Amino acid sequence: MSDHDITEANRKFWDDAAKNFTMQPWQQKLVAQHAQELQDRRDWIGVDWLPESSSSPPAHEVRVLDYACGPGAVSVAFLPYATSFTGMDLSDGMVAAFNGRASKLNLPSTKTMRAVQADLLLSPSSPSITTPEFYNFDLAAVGLSFHHFPDPTLTAKRLVERLKPGKGVLLVTDFLPPFLPPGDAHANDPAIAQAKKTVAHNGFTKEEIERIFKEAGCVDVDVVVREEPVLMGGSGREMKLFLARGRRE
Repeated sequence: MSDHDITEANRKFWDDAAKNFTMQPWQQKLVAQHAQELQDRRDWIGVDWLPESSSSPPAHEVRVLDYACGPGAVSVAFLPYATSFTGMDLSDGMVAAFNGRASKLNLPSTKTMRAVQADLLLSPSSPSITTPEFYNFDLAAVGLSFHHFPDPTLTAKRLVERLKPGKGVLLVTDFLPPFLPPGDAHANDPAIAQAKKTVAHNGFTKEEIERIFKEAGCVDVDVVVREEPVLMGGSGREMKLFLARGRRE
């Protein structure tokens, strides 16, 4: 499939998913485990977070870009520790899900959470995301979606461009290979077959993700692998989840 075909397959798949989105038990557990990893590794990530019992108004601003944001799992995980969350997603449906979730959180006036439809691989960028509010983030995060991007190196570069120089952090969580089920597993399941069309990369090795970060302009790059595997799908296939971070030079 071409890069354009993969992008459009993702747009359609996630638009459809947003319309009928109900998390299965294994998905609920994965989202909870992922959120716990993000929270437990806040110091390692290296952002100047707000303390959990932050004063009102907060002592300083902490801005998060949540790319391929979906319904906002990454933003919600970091909600106590930052002041603003900007979601971006290919899918209008997922943008609506993100904004709908944000509207139900009863956020204090000191916090904002809003998503827009965007594709950072487009050149030139859409004028709607070229204003100052879409730059100088403290953190740009991609949660469990990097394998969907046709060009992950270019995606990382575009994200790094939107970070604070010398300070902003790029964070990616994803899976070690193999991401896809082996052989003809689930060959007769049309939902799995459709989902496979959205996958551009069969996971990433530590060496691959380190190279991508460095080529994107990151320093202080580090990759850690969650000790316990996570379970994917109703069959409970074990997967190794990694977290990668680097600072904009």
